[in-house]
Amino acid sequence: MTWKIAAALLASLLTACSSGESAEVHDGTPAGYREAAAALDAAIVAKDEAALERLLAEDFLWVRGSGAKGDKQAFISALAAPSIRIEPFTPSEARWITSGDSALLAATNRLVGTADGAAFVDRHRFADHWLWRDGAWRLVYIQVTPVPDPAADD
Repeated sequence: MTWKIAAALLASLLTACSSGESAEVHDGTPAGYREAAAALDAAIVAKDEAALERLLAEDFLWVRGSGAKGDKQAFISALAAPSIRIEPFTPSEARWITSGDSALLAATNRLVGTADGAAFVDRHRFADHWLWRDGAWRLVYIQVTPVPDPAADD
């Protein structure tokens, strides 16, 4: 797998993540959604498959920048691949939208890592939808949109 393909796959898969700074919490929203998002970020960097299993809902769906869809097992397998390494990251421009048992995080990510030994930098915007289910926050949906390289605008 070439580094460009791996980076594109990674961008599509990842996005998921982070607690980020954000808008106010509405009354009635269960606490802990930001902590769940931070735990997801940590699990991605650590390749912690058990944590990813706990955090992602069984009916999890991600929509990649290409429009292709993936499920929970495909997402976890891609993140756990030995050829992929992701450095710790912090999303920017984070905005939380919450209501009752639902929390949506919209933000921008800059991921740095390696795929098949080749370094990559990937920029994308994402939306993560979390639902409160069975006493815990579960990630049910991720959508990723690639962000053009700012140098390409020169």
